[in-house]
Amino acid sequence: MTLSAFLGLFQMGLIAQNLVPNSSFENSVSCPNGSGLINLASPWVSPTAITPDYFNECSSSNRCSVPNSIYGHRWPRTGKAFAGLGIYASNIRNDREYIEVMLDDSLIRGHEYCIGFYVSLSEEAMYATNGLSAYFSSALVTCPPCSLMPYMPQVNYLGNPITDTLEWILISGTFIANGGEHFVTIGNFNDDTNISIKLVNATVVTNPAAYYYIDDVYVGTCDTTPVPDSSSGLLIPNIFTPNGDGKNDLFKMSGANIHSFSCTIYDRWGVQIAQLNSPDDAWDGRNKNGEPCSDGVYFYVATAVGNDRKKYTCNGFLELVR
Repeated sequence: MTLSAFLGLFQMGLIAQNLVPNSSFENSVSCPNGSGLINLASPWVSPTAITPDYFNECSSSNRCSVPNSIYGHRWPRTGKAFAGLGIYASNIRNDREYIEVMLDDSLIRGHEYCIGFYVSLSEEAMYATNGLSAYFSSALVTCPPCSLMPYMPQVNYLGNPITDTLEWILISGTFIANGGEHFVTIGNFNDDTNISIKLVNATVVTNPAAYYYIDDVYVGTCDTTPVPDSSSGLLIPNIFTPNGDGKNDLFKMSGANIHSFSCTIYDRWGVQIAQLNSPDDAWDGRNKNGEPCSDGVYFYVATAVGNDRKKYTCNGFLELVR
């Protein structure tokens, strides 16, 4: 498993198909009027008896309205809605909430998949923590009698506790599918002894928990499979470090028997950053104005025509780390 930064604007159509239906929770059966109503953002459900929350601008209830609710002030990252769930409580051991959804298609064995979702800590949370994870399964998982679900997530964030209450922070990772996975469940699958917990607001007494909003969930292929021609292929790296140390400073594709080639690189907003017109061309991590680009994940679309005149197209993620 690899944890990394991740491309954010999944709705732009520049990247692989997002397999998550209602990925930003915009579609609703009806406006939420209280807590624990994630099921209104169909087809999202709660796999346990503890029910996470659904926030929407259409709500008139102070428990789930946008941008102001009992959990604090928060605008959606995109659109008008988002989900919310508690992933730790100081007064109840292993207290957890989860959200689950059926993907638009089953995952293919041996393919690498990327998952990403944005989170923000509630202003009214006493604690911050890590442990937010994603578990992929072939069937719907439910556990009505339990709080902590007994599964091993394929993507598990155990970095620093996320404390930001102002910005949306990306959690992401990649994994190789066993094949047939058709559901994804998001939450904290780690018990209290295996997560980092940080007190962030000692004045809060009504919510002694770590409560996070979630928006813009993405699941899709992120294979970096070489683009082949009849006798060789185009090899595409997925990370480079333009820090001037003379090692891996350039993003450069390589291959043989290539008749023509082009590659366009985009940032997270879909803005074109660089254009390569030959396998000999390289990107030095700067934009068109010659300014250094920030660390993060970028997206490329590459097209190659082999000497056999067959055309191959691929796209994927590229991580820039200085």
